[in-house]
Amino acid sequence: MNKLLAITKKELLHYFYSPMAYVVLWAFLLINGFLFYVILSALSKTASPPVSPLSIIFGGSFFFYLLTIVITVVVTMRLGAEERKQGTFETLLTSPISDFEIVMGKFLAAFIFYVVAWLFTLIYVFIVKAYQKDLDFGPIISSYLGTLLLGMFFISIGLFSSMISKNQIVSAVIATLIMTMLLGITFLEFISSGVTREIFHYFDILTIMDNFSKGIVDSRNLIYLLSGTAFFIALSEKSLEARRWQ
Repeated sequence: MNKLLAITKKELLHYFYSPMAYVVLWAFLLINGFLFYVILSALSKTASPPVSPLSIIFGGSFFFYLLTIVITVVVTMRLGAEERKQGTFETLLTSPISDFEIVMGKFLAAFIFYVVAWLFTLIYVFIVKAYQKDLDFGPIISSYLGTLLLGMFFISIGLFSSMISKNQIVSAVIATLIMTMLLGITFLEFISSGVTREIFHYFDILTIMDNFSKGIVDSRNLIYLLSGTAFFIALSEKSLEARRWQ
């Protein structure tokens, strides 16, 4: 456990000692804040539908998925690729630290950074609460849960991509392609029918996030996101294990 925490701390320090981390955070918050302002302005009109602005922020717009992809790719693309480029991977591999501890330490550091970014959006809840006294916190809590689970899933994909890549650009491209293909399942569901449509529906991230934004916590959605995260973490560990034998 101490070794795992040491890896996590090392990666977190690398994030927050780097100006890039603050650029990413500020860009994320500024874009999200601007979108929130636009959504509030649109919904304040008398002819607007009775939709919660928070449901749009959490999975109800294209920008949610774009921001999630960008921030997870940015925080993960250096985790393995940069170590390989600088030659520090060899030091890690020869140290008395297991592959699982290395992978999980890097994963936890990236996830903590992701959580910090979304924590700042809690101010949106207080703003909405100020104007809507009967605000239902159930969908809000489930929306944050879905956002964190989706972040875990995408971070595991980004970590795997970085572990198998020799530079950060290649890592970013691979991760973005995988995440985009997963989001593209929505289109496959739309053009399919019967059993095939049901299968694609199970893997449809847009439908999953829509459920969370409505306060629906389906066990199938939880299983998919958690098992997907575990799958890519396992792949990352295997890729690291294979490197030991090169």
